[in-house]
Amino acid sequence: MKAVARLQTAILTLALLLPFGVPLPSEALELDRRRMLSAKEHEPWKGIGRVNVASRSEKGHCTGTLIGEDLVVTAAHCVFSNVSGRQYAPGNVTFVAGWRLGQKVAYRKASRIVVHPGYNHLAELTLQKMGTDLAIILLESPIPSEVAPHFQFGQLNEGTKPLTLLSYRRDRAHALTKQEGCELSGVDGPLMMMHCDVTFGASGSPVFARIGGEDRIVAVISSKGRDQQARKPLAFAVRADLVIPSLLPGLN
Repeated sequence: MKAVARLQTAILTLALLLPFGVPLPSEALELDRRRMLSAKEHEPWKGIGRVNVASRSEKGHCTGTLIGEDLVVTAAHCVFSNVSGRQYAPGNVTFVAGWRLGQKVAYRKASRIVVHPGYNHLAELTLQKMGTDLAIILLESPIPSEVAPHFQFGQLNEGTKPLTLLSYRRDRAHALTKQEGCELSGVDGPLMMMHCDVTFGASGSPVFARIGGEDRIVAVISSKGRDQQARKPLAFAVRADLVIPSLLPGLN
């Protein structure tokens, strides 16, 4: 709990979906440069894609991951309008699987979106709010596993490592960037904190750990901040094993 108390003093900044054409704060330009995946390296991760939103007043993207033929997990704040504060209609949300430099393996519109019942988009950003920042998108039609792999979620514990993040971050919005070696910093119920640099567009990104010889999702990125004591960037993520199962019944 000492680590959690220390993280309470971190500077928190919501990692919002990337709004096209809107200037970003200078802080977002201070990025940890990571290597973009090559076409060959991208193959096993084609079940990760861009969650695109579009309305009359907004356009943007987050990252999402297939956890079933027609199910995509992402951050809850990604499916809410920052102009109206309301949830986007499913018709304004699409998932582009395996997006890389103009190429895709599948494109589907959302038919339904289930958001964590405790999530309040208009509430002040707190650790409690970030622990509910998860949504599941039901696609209009399935994406078979032979087209794009589906990922299972796994249980997180303090010995789980290494942690790997894959995202469509805003400085490389058209290809996956892989960040390896992210360090677990603390766990507070459904919320996980790790030392890993995230930025706009990375919201909803999957955090993987190698469990039982497989890459499993242990968390989904919500927000970013900074550990003032350690002087390191922080990523806040919702634990997949605790939250995803509770949302799945809402899709029935």
